[in-house]
Amino acid sequence: MSPETWRRVPTAAAAIFGITIPYRPPTNPIGAFLWRKRILFETTTGLALLERWEKILMLCIVYSILTLVVTGLYKYAPQYAVFVKHRTAYYLFGQEPEESVGRQVAGWVVRNVGGEL
Repeated sequence: MSPETWRRVPTAAAAIFGITIPYRPPTNPIGAFLWRKRILFETTTGLALLERWEKILMLCIVYSILTLVVTGLYKYAPQYAVFVKHRTAYYLFGQEPEESVGRQVAGWVVRNVGGEL
């Protein structure tokens, strides 16, 4: 690296969203905080040692998996919460709760949040 590149103070956007990490933190306090967190993440996971194409490939894989997990939780968690509520009521009270207005409303919410209209 040239001395000019090394001495340059990056912008907050370049420090947070750039592929390579600048050596110095930005002057913005929020940008400097996020730069420190990014340095911590990349050095802990070893991403700082990878080349650009390897880092892009790893981040694409991680973001794809994260997207699938969040989507699965968004679709499955409401249905599972109702199931857990029914199982808990069965184990605590010894019987399934009867069909009530609250249960019908909860079922409607689960179907709409889960994407099943």
